[in-house]
Formats: sequence, C-alpha cells, structure tokens
Amino acid sequence: MSDELIPVPLGETQVYDRMSDPLAAIKTLGGAIFKSGIFGLDKPEQGEILALQCLAERKSPLELARTYHFIQGQLAIRSDALLAKFHQAGGTVEWTNRSDLCVIATFRKGKGEAVITASMREYIENGTATKADGKTLKDNWKKWPRRMLTARAVSEGVRLIAPECCFGVYVAEEIMDANIPQKPARPTSLKEIIPLDRIESAVSVLKKTGHLLDGQGLDDITSDTEQSILKNPQPFLNAVEINTLNL
Repeated sequence: MSDELIPVPLGETQVYDRMSDPLAAIKTLGGAIFKSGIFGLDKPEQGEILALQCLAERKSPLELARTYHFIQGQLAIRSDALLAKFHQAGGTVEWTNRSDLCVIATFRKGKGEAVITASMREYIENGTATKADGKTLKDNWKKWPRRMLTARAVSEGVRLIAPECCFGVYVAEEIMDANIPQKPARPTSLKEIIPLDRIESAVSVLKKTGHLLDGQGLDDITSDTEQSILKNPQPFLNAVEINTLNL
C-alpha cells in the first residue's frame, strides 16, 4: 500500500487510517503544509509538527488552520476555537460584563464553575498589555482591548474548568504578548553565511581542502560537506578570511 495520502471526500477523515507508514506520511504532509504557506512557517520541520497535529486530531490542514496558529515556533490555539471546543465538551459561559476595561465571565462544566475577571488595569500593571517602557499600550491592546481581555478570560476559564480542551497548548494571544525571543534561524546553505565579496575566497578554500575540483563553484559542493560546515561554521569562515588576505 502506498504511503501517500489517499484523496477522500471533504469531511471524511478515514484517510489517516489508511496510512501504511504514518511517519513517512507525516513527513510528506508536513512538507506540503510548509510549501503551501497557509501557516506562514519558517522551515519544513514546523510543517511536520502540524502534520502530526492533523493526524492526532483527524483534521485536514485547512481545518487545522481554522483552529491553530503557529507563532514564534509554537503551536497556539485561537481563542474562539478554544471556546468552541469548550462548548462542544459540554461547557457553558455566562458573560456578565464585556467592555474595553473589564471582562467578567462565569465558566461552567459539570460540577465545575469559575468566575473569571480580566481587567485592563491588571494587564497594564503586570506588563502584559504594555511595551517595554511599561506605559505605552501594545498595538493589539490599544486597537482591540475588549477582544484581548475576552481571549484572556477564555484561556483562564477553559484551562481551569476543562484543561482537556487545550491540552497544554497556549492561546495565540498569550504567545504574542509573551515577547518570547526567537532564536536566530540556523543557516541552511553556505551562501547565507559567506559575504558576497568572500565567495571567491571561500571557493578557493574548498578547493584547497579537496571539497571542490577545478572548474567547480559554491553550487557544486555536496550537501553532506555543506551541512558539516554549517554545524560549526566559524573555523571555515576564519579560513576564508585568512585566505582573502593572501589572495
């Protein structure tokens, strides 16, 4: 049986049950998700994470896009999707107040109940709604304060009453406000780390070390050699600089 996904009518999820090799299928689907651009991913590995989520939830990529975002390298659920999951799980919400200054809601499921208050004052004081100066509101909090407060209330309420609905995934608004520093993307090719005025010198170094033959250029380097250099590029870059001085 082929490892490729078998087309089925929209809405049917049996396609995932027909995979003879789920890991290979996840890699194939992940690559397709990455290339499609629907999540705005930075690298193929992120597509594979989403493919795994598709498999876990038995959803198509388009369905998943309506539920999740991929922000700062993390999978995040949309607040409206989280609320929908809560309702589908039998939960109810009573909105007592929804204004630009304060949102109050009562979350109930089974015997559990929690009154959640999300106030603008609280999120200004703890720095969530403000920029680095601690005074200026972030653009999203300035433009949509009620929406941001509602998302916070949903996250806290559902996480408290029905944690199974979010299974450890943060709400998109939480990640956007966390200001998590992103790690620099790892270079995928030598061209990303070699300045244009050092290309000739780099090619010369690669020829001297036996990685390129006469008449070959940077595009002719083998993938294994390129990836080996990228794992620890500094010695190579140092050699390029020394070689530049001797040219």
